[in-house]
Amino acid sequence: MGVAKSIERRLEGLMEGFFTKVFRSGLQPVEVGRRILREMAENKTVSVNRIYAANDFRVLMGSEDHKRFSQMASGLQREFSDLVIEQAKHNRWNLMGTPKIRFDQDEKLGRGEFRVEAGLSADPEAEAPRVSTREPRPGDASATAAISADTAARMGLDRSGAELVLMEEGGEPRERISITRLPVVIGRLSTNDVVLSDPNVSRRHAELRRDGQDWLIVDLGSTNGTLVNGKLAKEHKLKDGDRISFGTSELLFKLRS
Repeated sequence: MGVAKSIERRLEGLMEGFFTKVFRSGLQPVEVGRRILREMAENKTVSVNRIYAANDFRVLMGSEDHKRFSQMASGLQREFSDLVIEQAKHNRWNLMGTPKIRFDQDEKLGRGEFRVEAGLSADPEAEAPRVSTREPRPGDASATAAISADTAARMGLDRSGAELVLMEEGGEPRERISITRLPVVIGRLSTNDVVLSDPNVSRRHAELRRDGQDWLIVDLGSTNGTLVNGKLAKEHKLKDGDRISFGTSELLFKLRS
């Protein structure tokens, strides 16, 4: 049996055995499983030519569905985790750590409605990149808002004149990211343009914008705030060499002539 078929059979199996009695109506585990796999496929990120898939999933659903999912949370988390690992192996995607699945309640969602937020979460002992960017779409690399500086130069996409540089703890530059299109959303979710695998970074932490000739960094209501040169900033006009901190991650803003 092929791996793709095996994954589909595992999804179908979520409705068999001890899950059957609980999930006779409303949101079904197979729907959630398929959405998780879709988020993995659509929101991969790239760092130093390695492809990373999301391994941290937050499934939001209405109160009625959440009550039923909570009854089988541990079993479903185990099944979904196995699905994520199998999918990553099949596609040769890298995971930063053990898959994490959470079921949260959202009162705005009705019966059968749900959404999945996918992010990157590194295990403490894992050697994972601190920053990555969305994988360019095949045949449409210009749709990517931020990309490795080397890749942008090779593809002729480094035209905005600005880049973000991930800094090491010792103050040395580690990785350069070219800004190819605006705005640029920065945060922990794999759907962001610049993805930081830092637990102190919010899911959608901040946004890099352009206002005329000015470059702005705007905090998006993050939990720990955004700092520019060590000072808390809700919205700040950036200058060449400014240091922007998100959680424990620091990015240097650079303008190129």
